[in-house]
Amino acid sequence: MKTVWRVLAYLKRYPWMAAGTLTCAILSTLMVIIFPTVTKWIINDVVRANHPEKLLPLMLLAAVAFLLQHAFNALRIVLNNTFEQKVIFDLRSDLYSHIQLLPLRWFDNRATGDLMTRVIEDVNSVERVLIDGIEQGVVV
Repeated sequence: MKTVWRVLAYLKRYPWMAAGTLTCAILSTLMVIIFPTVTKWIINDVVRANHPEKLLPLMLLAAVAFLLQHAFNALRIVLNNTFEQKVIFDLRSDLYSHIQLLPLRWFDNRATGDLMTRVIEDVNSVERVLIDGIEQGVVV
């Protein structure tokens, strides 16, 4: 559990990006609900109740909801990618700084390939869990 808290500390460095990504994901999801609701109103109020004057405002509302959904989704993707790159940069920088402080004797018993795998693959695995896992949990 201690490791999880250490890793989550990297996310806390950018609270506005995390909040912005989460907010855009929620707003984009809420915009999806508007389109079927407007369709229901068109069927009930315009077609069945025979009020063609309500069609244009309802169509505009549906179009605005559609555009907002895609705008929030695009902003979420940009924020999430920026957030992801900043977190990974910090993680790799801290790892590099830590490796630089290790005594040379520590490297005698380690294979170069193992160290490279740790630096590259483990950081990428943490990235996938932190950023993409959290994002998919919120968006889906």
